[in-house]
Amino acid sequence: MDRTPDAEPRSVAVFGSCITRDCFNSRFNPGYKETYRCDLLQNQMSLLSLMSEPVLEAWEPTRVMSEYDLWNVRTELSKSFLVDVVRLQPAYLVVDFFGDAHFGCVRLPDGRFLTDNRWKVRHTDLYRRLRDEGRLEQVRGREDPDAYFALWSEALDRFAGFLAEHLPRSKVIVHHGHHTGWLDLPDRPHLVPLRGEHRRARRLHKIDVDSANALWSRMDARAVKVLRAASIDLTGDVFPTYDEHPWGPFYVHYPDDYYRRFLAEMHKIVVADEGTASPQMVAEIESGARSTLERDLSARTEQLDEITRRYGELEEATARLRERVARLERTPLRRAVSRLRRSRA
Repeated sequence: MDRTPDAEPRSVAVFGSCITRDCFNSRFNPGYKETYRCDLLQNQMSLLSLMSEPVLEAWEPTRVMSEYDLWNVRTELSKSFLVDVVRLQPAYLVVDFFGDAHFGCVRLPDGRFLTDNRWKVRHTDLYRRLRDEGRLEQVRGREDPDAYFALWSEALDRFAGFLAEHLPRSKVIVHHGHHTGWLDLPDRPHLVPLRGEHRRARRLHKIDVDSANALWSRMDARAVKVLRAASIDLTGDVFPTYDEHPWGPFYVHYPDDYYRRFLAEMHKIVVADEGTASPQMVAEIESGARSTLERDLSARTEQLDEITRRYGELEEATARLRERVARLERTPLRRAVSRLRRSRA
């Protein structure tokens, strides 16, 4: 990769979900197009589905779908990403395994897989017909992680072989993912559980965050090894979702500093490959490193302010209690008992 800092933006293909694609979105990273072109996306698809045979049967949506949703279903069924990514030959292929960790799959009678996407694939007449006929077998990692991981690992091995044969010059980056269990609300001094009392959070599909993340981490670790990939892993920090996220609060809708951190880590990989960095890349690396610290400092400051406020209230209550005790000590016993009885009446 013999580019200079003033070269054309690097071509990027994404096989994953919004946790990766939103990092290449001007809403979250306004200047990313100076450095990268996100030329291809496969969204919310399981690796098991990608590496199985295409599903060419006719289908129709069972509810109104946007063109984007229809495109999601078409590419899910056709597995066209494999053809498109070979045609593109991107400099970087960034993968995340949200589709496997969150949705799981359904297996057709002939062994083909589809992502069990409750937002899109399930709302097709093909899915409904096969389900009603009892011809879909649900395969979910959260229910049997070892069995799912074995199937997934076999698909990963075939994916690695495909990349080695068809994309030998593309650098693969595994974007380690996680479901957050926390929600940041502007009127609360502390994070609250995402599956809590908040009105929007109550409508979320319930998942076991810990088990889903355990499987996700296991897949990421194996993918880095098998694909000989670079890593972007921000799972060691706490990134709560929040009410004003453009797509709403959700398990993988992170705060803005997450996307800046990702871009900074991406820049570091590129700089290591190319040996040079543009001034903008340096500034964004510095900004990404600083942004999470600033959010953590702000959160800790708010917590300290809350603790200070509560301590002040406790001191005031203690002072009032001491004053009352002092008055009682100066009052004859009979009058004190009478007053105490009246206060309890």
